[in-house]
Amino acid sequence: MAEYKNPLDEWLKELPSGSELSRRAWIEIKYAPAGETEGKDISEDVSKYLISMSYTDNLSEAADDVTLTLEDRAQLWMEDWFPEGEGNMLDITIHTYNRITLKDGEAIFHAGKFEIDEVEVVGSPSTVQIKGVSVVGASTLRGTRRNQTWEEISVWKCAADICERNNLSLIWDCEDNPNLDHVEQADESDLAFLLKICKDNGMSLKIMAEQIVIFDDAKYEAQEPIITVYKPGVKAELDGKTMPLRWLLSYNMRAKTRDTYGSCRVKYQKGKKKEVIEGAFTIPGKEKGRVLFVREQVENTAEAERLAKKKLREANKEEVTGNFSTIGNTNFAAGTTLLLKNFGKFDGKYIVTKVSHSVTTSYTTSVDIRRCLDGY
Repeated sequence: MAEYKNPLDEWLKELPSGSELSRRAWIEIKYAPAGETEGKDISEDVSKYLISMSYTDNLSEAADDVTLTLEDRAQLWMEDWFPEGEGNMLDITIHTYNRITLKDGEAIFHAGKFEIDEVEVVGSPSTVQIKGVSVVGASTLRGTRRNQTWEEISVWKCAADICERNNLSLIWDCEDNPNLDHVEQADESDLAFLLKICKDNGMSLKIMAEQIVIFDDAKYEAQEPIITVYKPGVKAELDGKTMPLRWLLSYNMRAKTRDTYGSCRVKYQKGKKKEVIEGAFTIPGKEKGRVLFVREQVENTAEAERLAKKKLREANKEEVTGNFSTIGNTNFAAGTTLLLKNFGKFDGKYIVTKVSHSVTTSYTTSVDIRRCLDGY
């Protein structure tokens, strides 16, 4: 395997005595053709043509992805360098130097391994976009449609069966494991089917390299915040518990004033005898709000009440959302929580739903957030 040649060594060697190297960001890229496990470092070769690299870390449903945009006037990627077939892998690492201050030094962030799934050529000028997703070695998860029926099975067992046949490991991060009388996969991919099962039962799903994570949003929202984001122009009040962020390039906050619910009622007729099972949940203080009605499988009243709470969360979770961008920052990750301060009515605790890193001639990070739900 070719060794990575860090350009930082040359930059520091060429630096005049007594000078400091300013803020920099660059990409380390390894490439492994289909069938090979060891990646070859191609950073130096690709850097001559690299226009930009974007990497997105998603909380749920969508796989993490990467896009390399390259200048291709010589048609290298249209001909000799074209990544033929399935299973070609990219391994991406972001390097930064003196990200904020001249004393920060070098920091290294491994974005992950990605399977190339699309090559797009654009002109003029002639450029190529190489796109990859984090679902490694599991093309059948997305690309193969199946038909199967399960009887008397738990959500965990159904997910475990699907992971096993796609050679993926399952990480289960939920307190509950509902039982299903009958569930049918009808001419749909394993991924589409599993996403539907999770959503129907108030769970979230994250696709990662060689594994699937099924988790409870409420559990992740209950985590302690790791960063406090301050509105630009306002003095930060350091709390000693979270990392402060005061350098925002832009921000955008949104709040829905309608299409939210105060309570949810679940009703299900079970078995041949049509036994009626009901359950409900109301947000404290919102007894007069709109009611969400749900008809889905439940085993008993307790499960109906649990599902009512989950469905209410699903319906209301986009009530307050936002986005901000900052100087490239690898401290943000989908699924972590943060605080907003000095944003008026938008102050509070938020969960990170998506982080997008973009490296061009500069390095920026864009963060999507939604407010954590209180009381349920």
